[in-house]
Amino acid sequence: MYNKISLFIPKSFRLAFAKELDYLGMSVDAGKFVGFVFSFGLFLSIGIALNLYFFFEIPFAFSFIGFFLLFVGGIYAWLNITAESKGKFVEKILPDVLQLIASNVRSGLTTERALLVSARPEFGPLEFELKKASKKILTGTPVQDALSAIAKSIKSKNLEKTVWLINKGISSGGQVSDVLSQLSDDLREQNSLQDEISANISVYVMLIFFSAAIGAPIMLGISSFIVQILDKQTSGLQVDTSNIQGPRTPFSGIPQARISPDFVVLFAGVSLLVTVVFAALTMGIINTGSEKNGMKYLPVLLIVAFGLFFAIRIMLATMFKQLL
Repeated sequence: MYNKISLFIPKSFRLAFAKELDYLGMSVDAGKFVGFVFSFGLFLSIGIALNLYFFFEIPFAFSFIGFFLLFVGGIYAWLNITAESKGKFVEKILPDVLQLIASNVRSGLTTERALLVSARPEFGPLEFELKKASKKILTGTPVQDALSAIAKSIKSKNLEKTVWLINKGISSGGQVSDVLSQLSDDLREQNSLQDEISANISVYVMLIFFSAAIGAPIMLGISSFIVQILDKQTSGLQVDTSNIQGPRTPFSGIPQARISPDFVVLFAGVSLLVTVVFAALTMGIINTGSEKNGMKYLPVLLIVAFGLFFAIRIMLATMFKQLL
């Protein structure tokens, strides 16, 4: 059933999900998975939208589209971020893997045997990929093709470039062990530079986190509460404008049209949400160069920011309850 449902989904979406599933090594039929995600998200969004419409009078179309896109986009983002995390782990251990394979080749082992012996449990996803590449070589697959398959199974630009350089070195007749050793040294130096850069920019990341999770909720919580107090205090005021000479203007006394405190709270909540989302994306760009990687900070930022926002309002309401 889910395969039939997936046929109504654009091919580009199906291919995008299938690619992420391949990176994660999940033995799940991509068509069934995509069909399940879209159908479940459809019914879930309809249910949430109907409840919001009947209980809060929020337009059905607005909430349905919003929750559907949030659900499907959230599932894809989770797959994407998980695949990139797997690739980041591989990039960290790649210099040690290359150095170990080079040592095994120098000791007289064949390429396929060196790959098999170098497959260790501490290498995580590379253990399985190295064993698979070794088996392919034993069954007659060219070394370059077997190594290229490793790069296609793990989402990592550094791994793709490394495999490409290794294949170029092999095709040009170079010593595999020398190529692997040189690449290992270069990658280790590159990782050291990245760690140094991350340490230097950690201050900026903390500043953005503090601004979005601490500063913005405090200011919005206090300002929205002040508006609530002013509305309560001015709602009972009546100004006698009978003695005012000349034409009356909107400034003659208290304006009749006021922004309600509920609207201010809603506006503050939306502003805080936008601030937190863009703060998370900015942190991702600063840390890794990709805004998608900032999505992992979003749940923490949302919990801290909105928790502090409502805590500030509750605390102020308790302290100044005589004014309400």
